[in-house]
Amino acid sequence: MSRIIITLFALFGMAFGYAQEKNEVEKRVKKSEVHEQAKKWLNDAYENKRKVKWYYQTDGEKEVFEAKLKHDKHLHSVEFSLDGYVRNIEILIDENELAPKVREVITNFLETNYTKFTISKIQIQYTGHGNDLEDIIDEDEFENITINYEIEYYGKSETEDELWEALFNDEGVLIEKRIVNLRATDNLDY
Repeated sequence: MSRIIITLFALFGMAFGYAQEKNEVEKRVKKSEVHEQAKKWLNDAYENKRKVKWYYQTDGEKEVFEAKLKHDKHLHSVEFSLDGYVRNIEILIDENELAPKVREVITNFLETNYTKFTISKIQIQYTGHGNDLEDIIDEDEFENITINYEIEYYGKSETEDELWEALFNDEGVLIEKRIVNLRATDNLDY
């Protein structure tokens, strides 16, 4: 009986993880609308970068402020809770910047599940405590940090032809994926 229950939970979890949709709305906001704690953290970590664009973002489930800026020749996106706590840092990277083993595992997943696929965006995502995240930027130190890869891709199979956002762990193993539903007027790229 317990095997059946475990199997049902596993199947339900897989179905739920794969059936999610991302309906993101992103709007530019003034710096004055952002919580002071978020601005202070960003100034400490990025040493008063001047060209920072602030956004309010929601996907229907969570609401965040996001700071977008260029640092060390990469585009950075730093996500904050509405009360000013840093949640994660995402850095836009090229496919060739993935570790070869990670790239191999992710490519294998895509080739196994799709007849055609095109990667449109790869971000390395760092999650951890605010002080540890700050140390990544100002000290190049990665203690107590969770590393994931957020990849946006078009995938076509016999049953799917969608734009997907997938989260992979630091070894390239899929954690979750969801269909991306974008309305061009609601989203701004940097």
